[in-house]
Amino acid sequence: MQHTRKSLILLACLMVFCCGVEAQADITLEASLSHLSFPVDQGALLTITVNGASRISTIELPEIAGINFQNRGQSSRINIINGSMSSSLSNNYLVQAQKPGIYTIPPIKVNAGGETVSTKPMSFEVTGTAKEGAPNGDRTDRSSEEVAFIRIPELADHYPGEIVPIRIKAYFNQKYRADINSLPTLRGDGVVMPQLREKPAQTQEMVNGTPFHVLTWDTTLAGIKAGRHPLTFSMEASLLIPQKRRQVLPFGGGLFDDSAFNDPFFDSVFGGAQRKPIDLVSPEAVFNVIPLPTANQPKNFSGAIGNFTLKVSANRQDLEVGEPLKLSVEIAGSGNFDRVEAPSFPDSPDWKTYTPAATFTDQGNSYTGVKVFDQAIVAKNDTVKEILPLSFSYFDPVKKDYVTISSAPIRIKLTKSTIAPATPSLPPQSAAVPAPSVASPEKTSRGIEQMAPLNVQLGDFQREITPLFLRSWFLTLATLCILVLVALFLLQLRRQNLQKHPEKELQRRKSHLLARDLNLVEQAYASGNSLEFLASSRTAMQNQMGLSWNMAPTAISLTSLKGRLGQDSPLVEIFAAADAAAYGGATLSREKMQNYLKIMKKELEALP
Repeated sequence: MQHTRKSLILLACLMVFCCGVEAQADITLEASLSHLSFPVDQGALLTITVNGASRISTIELPEIAGINFQNRGQSSRINIINGSMSSSLSNNYLVQAQKPGIYTIPPIKVNAGGETVSTKPMSFEVTGTAKEGAPNGDRTDRSSEEVAFIRIPELADHYPGEIVPIRIKAYFNQKYRADINSLPTLRGDGVVMPQLREKPAQTQEMVNGTPFHVLTWDTTLAGIKAGRHPLTFSMEASLLIPQKRRQVLPFGGGLFDDSAFNDPFFDSVFGGAQRKPIDLVSPEAVFNVIPLPTANQPKNFSGAIGNFTLKVSANRQDLEVGEPLKLSVEIAGSGNFDRVEAPSFPDSPDWKTYTPAATFTDQGNSYTGVKVFDQAIVAKNDTVKEILPLSFSYFDPVKKDYVTISSAPIRIKLTKSTIAPATPSLPPQSAAVPAPSVASPEKTSRGIEQMAPLNVQLGDFQREITPLFLRSWFLTLATLCILVLVALFLLQLRRQNLQKHPEKELQRRKSHLLARDLNLVEQAYASGNSLEFLASSRTAMQNQMGLSWNMAPTAISLTSLKGRLGQDSPLVEIFAAADAAAYGGATLSREKMQNYLKIMKKELEALP
């Protein structure tokens, strides 16, 4: 009887695998080496995996001088994703070298499913034998034995406000699976770092023969005060530890309790992973900030530190007296552009100046680019022949000295204004008022002809003047503002009430979510779909218990349910049935679904 049962189970699985529709996907090829560095007396396993094909026609292995390939067999795998099936085939080869050195495997051509695809080139290193390479019996240092660690470069002496580029590298051992929970953060006083971008550069490196995934962030540091500032970089991650699957037998037996399925593959598909928090902390470094020298410090020094160039230009060189001229000052280079200020225009009675406007264009980061200052200037008379030179001072941290750069004078040509003077209209002469004497042309040009004529035209009359606060649009707007303020006041009162009584908000959320989830469960019950009924029931239980236990709903499993509610809780039985249905396709009768629905309503509504 037992033999017959096993045969039926295996036959059913074969029918499912053979009759299932293979996922429609392009054929992809992957190739990997178990070790990127290995001794000459050992070897590495080369795995060539073809996804999306049921058969491999040919594999063209390249001929490499000093390298031997030995076939280690073929394996196949079936992937089931959302009801669709796809297959993958893997061919394994043992790679051995005759002598130490660095080798490269060129692209390997594989013909599968009527298509020819190629792998990417792979490089690896072959070292001496274990005895030759490790006189003390151990070639690896402590870093290669760790799961993950952070490295930063050495830091030299710097000045206050100086922008210091730095590269942060986080190493993760490829033997382990890990998730990143946070970006690297700076621990230390007296030093600031801008916000890191979320997506770092991803590479691979060998650390004493051990392959590591490497995440790299390029950022900057700046000291805000003089002194020695110890600092470290840290980040949070989670180590994913695989767990064996647990037997779920809600109906006295299940599909996966048979020894035919006690295979690591089923553990990887239906098992889980335990998350173990780990903290990565870099070695402590000292950011030493030394004060700027006070000797020979220019008067126009604004705190700019770096290496800069100066370029001054005018939008035109021929103009009339009184016309505005735009002066553009470009300061380019690398350094702390936030301390770069516009050069002061020289004091002169011949020029009228206005406040400049600044724009900054970076070149991929915040400390390299061009800062442009646009300033309007006006010449007061036609005796001006040139725009005076401008100067800019900064501190060069490489030369450890102040540098002042100046622009060349800009030649301009000014002409007198060509605007015709206007003659004002005078009232008619009366007998009692003597006529004014005619002024000389020189006096007229300096006097009344330089004034605008009087406006003797009358404008439009307004019949009545209504105060602003009595106008209809103003009253409507004021009423709307009052209503908005009242609404905001009531909303603030409600928020304060919820803050004082958070249990009310939690209960409201639980009731709303329970009503929505139970509605989905009842719909599945009405349609007679037991799989959908159990899936909706599981979601409802996870949502309610997640709010009650302050946990993520997806983190609630059958094990956590048993630990908190006990083995005898009816919710444990329903949750186990939902797990079995998800993995084994079990069904329920309408009477069983109705009973589960009543139990679930009662138990979930009674949760604290």
